[in-house]
Amino acid sequence: MSERVMLTVLLIAGATAALAQTGTPPVPDDASPPERVRAGDPYEAYEAGLYEQALSGFVDLQVERPEDPEVALNLGSVHYQMRNYEEADRAFFGATLSTDESLRGEALYNLGNSAFRQGRLEEAVELFKAALEIDPDDEDAKFNLEFVRDEIRRRHEEAQKRQEEQQQQDQQQQHQQEQQEGGEGEQEQQQGEQEQPQQQDQQQDQQQEQSGGQDSDQDGLPDEVERSGENPTDPENPDTDGDRLPDGAEDLNRNGQVDEGETDPNNPDTDGDGVGDGEEASEQSQGDSGAEGEETASLTPEEAERYLQALEEGRPLRRHPTRGSRRRAAKDW
Repeated sequence: MSERVMLTVLLIAGATAALAQTGTPPVPDDASPPERVRAGDPYEAYEAGLYEQALSGFVDLQVERPEDPEVALNLGSVHYQMRNYEEADRAFFGATLSTDESLRGEALYNLGNSAFRQGRLEEAVELFKAALEIDPDDEDAKFNLEFVRDEIRRRHEEAQKRQEEQQQQDQQQQHQQEQQEGGEGEQEQQQGEQEQPQQQDQQQDQQQEQSGGQDSDQDGLPDEVERSGENPTDPENPDTDGDRLPDGAEDLNRNGQVDEGETDPNNPDTDGDGVGDGEEASEQSQGDSGAEGEETASLTPEEAERYLQALEEGRPLRRHPTRGSRRRAAKDW
């Protein structure tokens, strides 16, 4: 690798780390670029946070050196900072074709970050694992891998909690119904009213239809709510979206719409993470949160605070590398 390329790598890595610690103040529309940024130098533009200028420069470099994986990696880094994640993915993927194992590891790491930002958590796990196969000592990849696994487990735990709460609600309703039916029976006996079983069933059916409480498919949602709700479901099918969760277990408050903390009975994968709502709840109930049977250590308070601060600021989670050493080509998180 030439001396110029080595400098390029350090500039990009250093700029990324600095942003994670101090941030970049906004540049007014009428402000001129800092004097230290030379026109046409995408590396210094990136370091100064002038991503539009950096993007233009890296595009020109890619035209000159279309097969250069480092240019592709740096171009992907600019797109990532601008939150153009699909464009960043294309550039990072091009860098994975490099014969340089270090560059391939950086590209896989950055693809994992981009997948996480787009909500593809299972894919992010696989990409971080692939990066660790190349460099088992990559502490950043280890940290991000464990964080994403914790997030997957958290979502599974929430699904399991919702399922348990639904079961408790069903039990309470059944108990109340039994008490109500028992009280009505005692009152009828005291009043000396006697009715035939068939007449009692017909009267109860009529009362249910009038009050909209009939539940033909026994999924926990009244037929009227399923037909006329904001998010209507099939009153003859207890699992409208086929995700192995009853409609009533997904619409917890039975109001016919998808509220916060609920899954969509018309969408088998509400959060779009590639794992069905029923499968997430089932896996969690078996005691495995998707970490492939491995014990996953919880984040320390310092790590959690560090990560949340990075997300709030919209910047990558990075540590400042030592100047003069080849730390990374362009890690972004």
